[in-house]
Amino acid sequence: MFIPKAIALASLSAAALLVGCRSEQVSFRHNIRPVLAHNCAVCHSPGGIGYEMTGFSVQSYATLMKGSHFGPLVIPGSSQQSDLIWLLRHRASPAMSMPKMCERLARGDGKCAVASEHARMLPVSQVNMIARWIDQGARDN
Repeated sequence: MFIPKAIALASLSAAALLVGCRSEQVSFRHNIRPVLAHNCAVCHSPGGIGYEMTGFSVQSYATLMKGSHFGPLVIPGSSQQSDLIWLLRHRASPAMSMPKMCERLARGDGKCAVASEHARMLPVSQVNMIARWIDQGARDN
């Protein structure tokens, strides 16, 4: 009789621990989209220099998930395999890291000046939140 009770108590303790450790659900609409709109959309929307160079747009969930000319940047369920996180954490080639200061490009249309003026590195907490959203399945929620 002692063993079944011990197993039952251990199971309940493990279940409580798992519930307590579960990450809060990250919402694309409420958490991710505002960060991308505020920090990335100037360059990565139609008309922006980042969009012109890569085809990557953060204007909507659909365009984010589509990726760039080079393929998808978000792999739902795996922030470790998602190029977006590698870029935001500056673990890719320096030529590809975001944000990019593009004043060195010879452009007379002012897009690089606008991009450079608005370019800012995301705080680690925001990059981690985007990674959690991807790990949670990168849902349109």
